[in-house]
Parts: sequence; structure tokens; C-alpha cells
Amino acid sequence: MPLRPVDRDVLEDISQDITQANYGFLYVDRVRDDLKDQYQSREKRRLKAPKLSNSDMKEALRDLAEDENYSLERIRSGVFYWDPFGSGTRTGITERLKGVFRDQMVVTTEDLRKAFDLAHEDADFFASQLRRQNLVMRIAAGSRDYYSVGSRLKEETGEDDLKGKLKRRSTHGKLSHGQLEEAISVAATSDVIGYLQGEGLIIDMDGEYLVRSALDEFAEKLADDLGDDVSRAFDDAGNVMPTGEYDSLIESEIEVRSNVLAHVRSSGADVDKRDVVEAVQDEYGEGGDPHIEVLEARSLAVAAEPFDRMVEARAEDLTRPLLQDLTAATADSLKSELREEIEELHLTTSDAGNAYARTQVRERGEELIDERF
Repeated sequence: MPLRPVDRDVLEDISQDITQANYGFLYVDRVRDDLKDQYQSREKRRLKAPKLSNSDMKEALRDLAEDENYSLERIRSGVFYWDPFGSGTRTGITERLKGVFRDQMVVTTEDLRKAFDLAHEDADFFASQLRRQNLVMRIAAGSRDYYSVGSRLKEETGEDDLKGKLKRRSTHGKLSHGQLEEAISVAATSDVIGYLQGEGLIIDMDGEYLVRSALDEFAEKLADDLGDDVSRAFDDAGNVMPTGEYDSLIESEIEVRSNVLAHVRSSGADVDKRDVVEAVQDEYGEGGDPHIEVLEARSLAVAAEPFDRMVEARAEDLTRPLLQDLTAATADSLKSELREEIEELHLTTSDAGNAYARTQVRERGEELIDERF
């Protein structure tokens, strides 16, 4: 018996409750008894039909799906969908997705289907809804669809996206081929690895991969490995060198220990040789050993601590004899003598470095003189 509009409203309310508990889906075969029980437990005097037969229920649900005044959508025979995103009632979807991606970097459509207990025929449809909401990101790899964390899921749950997951799994910014295969763990592993390379997320370095989002960690390890040689080079140069010489030093030391510079040139990532060199230099500038300060205005790189010690020692050596007899001396006369002696100093291997070192020694020496007057 056809239902009146008021009866349809009751059925709509019940249907919406059921779909909210099942991520938007209503499978008639699964919930037939529950739907009928809820319908028939409502206040009877408002209903034209005291009972709801199977045929009446199916017809009523089809009518709801066809009526533009209702939000129920018929996907196929016996299956209806109430958009949980459009209605603002996406109960549990983000939480379930976070669980899906907790230990997996990449999942299949089948993984999503199982997680949400969907029929096989509805997996692609629901995956497309998740993509549309930016809750998952499709990975174009091979003939099958794969997914990772979408931007909205990351924003709402804090779950790492592909960049974050790769970075978290890496060691010193790198992953071995075996580690990467284990992290992906899907049938088309090589296709997914190809996708990651094509997107510039990883850089193949002959059997191991540099993770682009973990370049800082990679550079930190390189800086640690290079530390002693860089320190010796600065010591030989007088603890200060032109930035071009510093760049060449870091580049050559990297090439001795890693093939990264050769591989970034041919990769599709938004990183080049200069990015790697600068990343290593940044590690030294942020308190690495040695701590290198780059003076952009002077185009010089300075090994800060040994340079400061050298300046202090030179200033003290030069001012000590000048300050032994102050009977007829003035501060200005002593500073004039100091400047004459400093002009003879050769403290570094470069003209620009030497000029800077002389200035620093002079300024410190003048401070020592002023302290005595």
C-alpha cells in the first residue's frame, strides 16, 4: 500500500538514522527487519498502513530516492546512500580512516571496502566520495587504484600524509629498497615506487632512496660525517674563507662520501645539487660542529669559535707590549701603533678573509686599550 507523504517523512528519518550508523549506506537486505521494526514502532495514528510490507518498503525507498525533496540516493537495486558529507553527519568516517592509515602508507580500494564493511560493488563509489572530500588521495600507479592520506584527513586528525609517513620511516633521511617495499606493502609495489619517484617524493640512489621531506635529516648526518674534514679545512685557511670556496669544500666532501649529488641532478624532485649543499651548510650554521657563520654582506664563511679565539689571542699579543708603559701614552697613540702592526698580519689564505680578520683583531685590540684608560 503506497505511503502518504507524512509516512514517507517517518521512513526518511529512520533511513537517515540507519545510514548515519553505516557511513552513509543503507543495504535493504541487511537492515530490513530493523527498518520495519522502527517504522512500525512509531505512533500508529499518523500512519495509513499499520504495517510495512517488504514490497511497500522497497517502493517507498525508491520513491524517496526519486523525490528531489529527500536526500536519499539510490545507487542500485536494494542499496541507497545518504551523503554523510553533504548532511554534515559523517559519523566515524575520519576516525575509521585514521585507523586504516595508522600503520599503512598506501591502501587499496579493497582495504577501504573492508574497513567500512561495504559490498564489493560500492567500493569504487565510496572511494570517489572520500576523494571528493580530500579525505584520501588517489595514487595513479599501474592498473589499480591506491590511496594515501588526503589533505583534509591530515588536517582533521593529524595523521601523516605521504611526505610525513616517508619521513617518519626513514633513517637519516633515507630508506632502503626493502624498507620502502615493506612500507608500501601492496601488490603493485614497483608501480607505487615509480609514482613516488615521479612526484619527487623520493630520489633513487642505487638501491636506497633519499626521502625529499627528510632532506634536513640526511643533511644533518652528512654534516656530522664531514665535520672533522671541514674543521681541518677551515683551520688551514685561517678559520675564514670566501663563500664560493666554502661551497666547493662542502660539495667535494659530499661527493667523497655519497652519490647524492649525481642522482639529484637527474631526479624529478624539486631539489638540486645546490639544495643539498645548502642543507648541509645550514646544519653547520644551526650549531653544528664546526659552527660556521656565513657573512652574506662580506661573502665570507667563518668557523666561529676558533676564529674568535684567534682574534682574542692576536689582539692580546699585540696590545700587551703597548700597555706595559703608559707614562707618556694616550689611547689614540697606542691605537695608531696597533693599526700599524696589524697591517703586517697575514692571518688567512684569502685576501678578503685576511682583511676581515685584521679588522676584527684591530677592533678587539682597541677595546683592550680603552679598558686601560
